[in-house]
Parts: sequence; structure tokens; C-alpha cells
Amino acid sequence: MADATATPTPDEFARRFRDAIRVGFNWDRFFAESWPVDAVRLASPAELKRCFTPWYIGPTGDEVAYDDPAAKPMCLSDVPKAVELLSDERKADIFGYVDALKAEPPPVRFVAPTYALPDGQHFILDRNHRLSALAVHPVPFEVTLWNVRGPLEPDGLLDLIHWVPPRRA
Repeated sequence: MADATATPTPDEFARRFRDAIRVGFNWDRFFAESWPVDAVRLASPAELKRCFTPWYIGPTGDEVAYDDPAAKPMCLSDVPKAVELLSDERKADIFGYVDALKAEPPPVRFVAPTYALPDGQHFILDRNHRLSALAVHPVPFEVTLWNVRGPLEPDGLLDLIHWVPPRRA
């Protein structure tokens, strides 16, 4: 297995995360176009505000689907104050990871797959609950993002509808 902090190849990324990623990531284009993958290190709670989950909140404070016209993306720094808006299952998963963090010697280390967004931001493709646990219960950590630099188009990642303007006909 590749060193988590080394620049991963697309094949290493796929071997590690293909079965785990459940969001609308276009694997066919990823392979056909050989999108590059960078290793990005996060080590402070302030850096978590650059990471967005595939969880969305609607105008009434309910969790909604990514394609809801009123959906607002949730960044990791929003999770502590919005955790009560999330589904019971999602909350249980997050707090299960909080308990695991408490039992792990610091610094907590793991790799998470992300997709590059504008302005140095990242869309989390998997490991959302673990990363959310770090936002809810800050402990020393060193998280390495394997950050895919694909096109900024919803055909690369469906959730990008929130970060790119609609195309004009």
C-alpha cells in the first residue's frame, strides 16, 4: 500500500476507495481522463472548514437531498452546531466515532478521499462520519486527504451543482 502522504496514483485511489464511495462520482471519467490525485494534509480544526460533506440542509432545517433546489451544503465546521438536524442514524455514527477518538492515542491519523472544489476547498467522498467526529470532539489529528482534481462539472461529481454555475443553453 502506498504511503498516505505520498502523491497517490489514480489506481491507488481506486483500490483504496472504489467500494467505499457512494456519492455520484464518475469513475468512468476518472479512469478515462486520468484525473490527478494530490495528498493534502490537515492538522488543525480550522482547516476542517474547507471540507464539505455530502449532507445538505433545507430552508426549514431538515436534511434534504443534494439535488433539492434549496439544499445548502454543510461544511465540517457546521457539524457541531447542526448535528441535531441530522438523521438519528447519522448522529449515532458520528458519536460512535467520537467514542473511538477518545480511545485512540493522539494524534488520530487516517486517509479520506475528497474532490477538489474552488478556493482550496474539498468535497468529502467518504469518511464523513470520522471527519465530523473530529469537528464535534476536537483532538490532535493528522488527516491526509487524497484529493481528486477532476473537472468542476456535475458530470464529474453530481454534488458540484452547488459549486458551479448552471450551463447556459
